[in-house]
Parts: sequence; C-alpha cells; structure tokens
Amino acid sequence: MSRIFWDRIHWRNSLFLMGSLLLVVTALPAYLWYNGLGWFQAGLFVTFFAATGLSITVGYHRLFSHLAFKTRWPVRSFTLLFGAAAFENSALCWASDHRRHHKFVDDAHDPYDITRGFFHAHMGWMLFKLGPDAPLDNVPDLVQDRLVRWQHRFYLPLAVTMGFGL
Repeated sequence: MSRIFWDRIHWRNSLFLMGSLLLVVTALPAYLWYNGLGWFQAGLFVTFFAATGLSITVGYHRLFSHLAFKTRWPVRSFTLLFGAAAFENSALCWASDHRRHHKFVDDAHDPYDITRGFFHAHMGWMLFKLGPDAPLDNVPDLVQDRLVRWQHRFYLPLAVTMGFGL
C-alpha cells in the first residue's frame, strides 16, 4: 500500500468504475432474482450496447479522431450522445488522446503506452493521473465543430442522462 501514490489516483473515474462494478455484482443479480429478465430489458441492453459501441468505434474513433468520413448533423449528434453514454470522456478529449497515441506510439508521450504494462495500456491510464492534462492543441478541427464543443461542455450531464437516465 505504501507504493500507491494516492494523490495520483483519478478519483472520479476510479470511484465510478468501482461503483458500477459493485452495482453489477450486487444489485443486478438481486433484480434478476426478483423480477427476471424480460424481452424489453434484453432488447434495451442490446440496443444500448450497439449504440454506445458504434458511437465509440465509428463516431469517436473513425469520424472524429481519424476523419475517415464526413456525415450530417443527425449522425454526429447520435454518436456524440451515445458516446457520452459510454463514459469514455468527451469526443474532443478522446480524439485528442487518440491522435496523441498515434503520434507517439509506445513512447513516453503515448497516453496508452504499452511499455508501461498491459494494465496501464488498457485501464491504468483511466484510473491514474500520470501528468497534467494534455492540451487540446492537436484537435483544432474539432474545436471548430459546434456539436463537439457542446458535447464537451456538457459531457458529464449528458453522460449521466444518456447512460443512466435514458
């Protein structure tokens, strides 16, 4: 325990992920025991799984980070709303980190540097602050997009509303 740098823990992310895990292993089995699983819940799960997954892989990754294609505002809005529901940060921050990752692969400046270990590359970067927040200087094109700016500004309320409220 003395090796843990408590001031470097990203508390909001860590508590959210641990709290979600605690709910899944306690409340979900209790709910299923007393209420069972209906078609509505199964359909809702599949729909949200697909919507959040596509919003990250197609939206955040291909559309916003790599600029692989262009689309109209309804598709961009969908990916921004359900991308927020995935709780992987705003598209602006996600794309900035991803572009930084491609620029500095396996280097000290790579946000998900695999040379720091498997845990760091896949989860550690979300749980621990390894330095100051990186500037958003590598996403000037996204800073100009008013929908992306809106999602970035209201990310937390959108994430809670889309992820839990909806």
